[in-house]
Amino acid sequence: MIQIKTPARIHFGQLDLNGDLGRIYGGSGAAIVEPYTLIKVKKNSKLEVEGLKKEKKKLIIEKFLSDLKKRKLLTKNQGVRIIIESLLPAHYGLGSGTQFGLAVAEGINKLYDLKLEPKELAQIVDRKHSRSAIGFGAFYQGGFIVDAGRPISDKNNDQYLPPIVYQNKLPSEWRFLIIIPHFKKEKIAGKKEIKAFNEIEKMSVQKCAENAHHLLLGMLPAVEENNIDKFSSHLNIIEDNVSEYFSKAQGGKYSSKHAQEIIDLMVNEGVLARGQSSWGPALYGLVENKEKAKKIKLKLQEKLSEKINEIHITKAANNGAEITKSV
Repeated sequence: MIQIKTPARIHFGQLDLNGDLGRIYGGSGAAIVEPYTLIKVKKNSKLEVEGLKKEKKKLIIEKFLSDLKKRKLLTKNQGVRIIIESLLPAHYGLGSGTQFGLAVAEGINKLYDLKLEPKELAQIVDRKHSRSAIGFGAFYQGGFIVDAGRPISDKNNDQYLPPIVYQNKLPSEWRFLIIIPHFKKEKIAGKKEIKAFNEIEKMSVQKCAENAHHLLLGMLPAVEENNIDKFSSHLNIIEDNVSEYFSKAQGGKYSSKHAQEIIDLMVNEGVLARGQSSWGPALYGLVENKEKAKKIKLKLQEKLSEKINEIHITKAANNGAEITKSV
């Protein structure tokens, strides 16, 4: 049996929504320990799926198994029994689809000793409309990740996996607050996400350069030097620059109507970096340590409990997914 526990991923936004240099998107993000997806994979003569959202997830697993059999990597009678014990919430900005897909793929890969490389698995897994490699990097490497976007010629190529150009561990004492606010609007995903990206105003070259400047000469050295203040101040500028361009598509700076109030309270209580992961509605705040995070969580629960569904205090998943094998 193979057990896979995946991280969630926070996406800090695209660096370049212009493309005049021949590449577009690019960005940074972090793998975090909680919330997470947890599945168990066992050999079986057919496909059996148990646990959370088993019918919906069975369709994804069936497609992956079918692709493996078409490639003659598995025989007709080689199947799996998969038990889904925990799932990241879908379309909340935490990378649920990529994490589940890679967990299934790597579980079967190791179960049957297929010896497929991560990039091969990513090509087989349905990563439709994924514009970044942050989720891929979160699963396989963990920590803080930067990807270099994609060529304009591959802007809509679902099979293209952007190169990861930087990865490093985040200090173990840093803590993220992950807040899931009440959210009633339709989530932006699939065809709706493609439409939204196509309609986003072209980012000015000046803003793209500013984002890259704050990443390369701000966030990266701050990680190397364990400087959370500098890391946060540069990240906040990128977050604000990017949210300006997404505001029309998501109805404001953030996708949830409660987000600004939640962010403002966190900032008043001492959060250093703050923002929305991808399309949200998940929000994050970054602080120096667990004690500080606990105080802010209590304040959020006291003041805004009716506007918040979940609050997680977590740290970076610096080694990516946890994969264990047992008899």
